[in-house]
Amino acid sequence: MIKKIVLPLIIGSLLSANSLIQEQEKDLIQTILPNTKIGKIEHSQIDGLYKVYLNNGNLIYVYPYKRLIFFGEIYTNTGLNLTTQDKQIWKDKVIKENLTKISSKELIQNAFKLDFGKGADRYAFVLFTDPECPFCRKVDKFVKNTKPDLSVYVNYMPLYFHKNAKKWALQILSSKNKKEAIDKIETTNKDLNITITQQAKDTLKKTTELAKKLNIRGTPTIFVIDTKTNKVVDLIKGANIPKIQNWIKKDKKDVK
Repeated sequence: MIKKIVLPLIIGSLLSANSLIQEQEKDLIQTILPNTKIGKIEHSQIDGLYKVYLNNGNLIYVYPYKRLIFFGEIYTNTGLNLTTQDKQIWKDKVIKENLTKISSKELIQNAFKLDFGKGADRYAFVLFTDPECPFCRKVDKFVKNTKPDLSVYVNYMPLYFHKNAKKWALQILSSKNKKEAIDKIETTNKDLNITITQQAKDTLKKTTELAKKLNIRGTPTIFVIDTKTNKVVDLIKGANIPKIQNWIKKDKKDVK
């Protein structure tokens, strides 16, 4: 009878002690990285080494008692990159959580809308783009060649290293037929003979400020919004044509 009582007490004490040690180690990690925003801390595949997941989606390793920080990667003997695997799972989680904080109304309030084909039934794209960006043009070329039923809200954020980007964005924003203006610039790579309006300047200022607020650093960046719920449901970075195609197909399946 005594053995039956003592054993659970011993196990419980060991678990409690182990939990306390882990909490102490996590507190120590926070002191090692005092100015770093940490989202989650957990044991790594190596004893004594912790995985520290950062709020920006990155992953680093910390050995707390030696106060060591590792920025490398862990592989299995079969060549599987465990770091990349863990980081991708964490990034997906961070992106999904961040998307719930973004207002679809804010994304489109200064954008201009372009409809292709019959337009979208449910899922529309909010595009942050640069008229001189080759990757943005790759997306444009895909749309022109496949001619899908698609709706796009366009926000310009000219990148500083593209010398024509800002003036071309302003010229397009000042045009009455923006789709035609985009096609002409992409075809000729020349300026449009058009007067820049104050409204275009104001709009570009607002869209670039929004891009900065959302921490968008590259183009194209595409937010997918559900027009039925007015929620942001996905984020596409770069000219990810397969992912764009998937949402176009999903648009027809999820009409109801």
